[in-house]
Amino acid sequence: MAQITTLMGETRTKGQVIALDSRKPEQVVSDKQYLKILQLTDLLSRHLDLEDIFKVFSIETGSLVPHNSYRYVSELHKARVKFGKLNRHSLHYHLTIEQMDLGEFTIYRKEPFSTNEVCQFEELLCSLVYPLKNALMYLIAIHSAYKDPLTNINNRAAMDKLLPREVRLAKRHDQRLAMMIMDLDGFKAINDSCGHDAGDRLLKKVAEVVMSRLRDTDMLFRYGGDEFVAALPLTDMQGAIDVADRILVGIKDMDLEGFDGFTEVGMSIGLSMLHAGDDFNRFFKRVDKALYQAKNTGKHKVIVG
Repeated sequence: MAQITTLMGETRTKGQVIALDSRKPEQVVSDKQYLKILQLTDLLSRHLDLEDIFKVFSIETGSLVPHNSYRYVSELHKARVKFGKLNRHSLHYHLTIEQMDLGEFTIYRKEPFSTNEVCQFEELLCSLVYPLKNALMYLIAIHSAYKDPLTNINNRAAMDKLLPREVRLAKRHDQRLAMMIMDLDGFKAINDSCGHDAGDRLLKKVAEVVMSRLRDTDMLFRYGGDEFVAALPLTDMQGAIDVADRILVGIKDMDLEGFDGFTEVGMSIGLSMLHAGDDFNRFFKRVDKALYQAKNTGKHKVIVG
C-alpha cells in the first residue's frame, strides 16, 4: 500500500484550528478498507488530468467521508484544482511521497469531522498519492515539451495546441480575443555580426521585455527564429494597442551593451481582434498579413488587420 510520508489532518472552524490526534501504531487497515484502497488506486491510475483525479477521488470517498467541496494546491508545480464552496470545517493534508512534494489537499463541509472519519479518510488518501505523483510527472513532461529551451516561454508546439482552443473558447462564450505577431527588426544584422551566442542573448532579453508587458492571463509563444506570438484574452482593440505600444517602447529601451556597437533594435507587430466568422487559421493569417505590412511600411510599428 502506498505510504504517505507527510500527512497532516485538521478540522478548521472560523478563527480556530483544532489538531486531531494521530492514529496509534497498532491500528491497522481492515481487509475491506484495504481492498477499497487498491480498487480506488487502480481507478485513479487511469487518469492523468488533475481535475479528473480529484473528481473521481471525491466521488468515491464521499460515501464514506461525506464532503461537499475540495481544494488542491501545488505551488511547486503551479497546479490548482478547486470544486465547490469552501465551508467552515475542513481536513487539510500536505502530501509527499518518495521525497517528492505532491502539494496540499483539503476537503470541506459544514459539519465537523469525527475522529473515525479522519482515520478513514487518511487511509483512503493512500490511494491518491501514486496516481497524483504520476499526473504531476506527466505535467512536468508536458511542460518541458511545450517550453522553448532558450527563452523559457511557450514554443510552437504549445501554440499549435493552445491557441486554437483559445479561439474556440472565445467564440463559444462570445468573448473578446486579441492576437499579435511580433518580429524583430535588425536581428539578422546582430546575429551575423556578433554571432549566434549574441543572437540568443538578444532573444532572451526580448522575451523578458515582452513578458513583462503582458498580464498573467495572456499567453506568449516563440513562433520561430525571432518571431513571437501573443494571445490576449478578454482584451478590446484599444487595450491590445496599448500593450503593443508598451512592447515597442520596451524593445527600443533595451540595453544592448556588448552587442558590437549596436545600440538598438526594433520590432514590427501585426495585431487583430477575433471576428465572428474566424477559425484559428483565418484569424492567424489576418494577423500575419498585418505583420507583413508593418515590416514593409517602415518597421518598428503596429499595424492593425
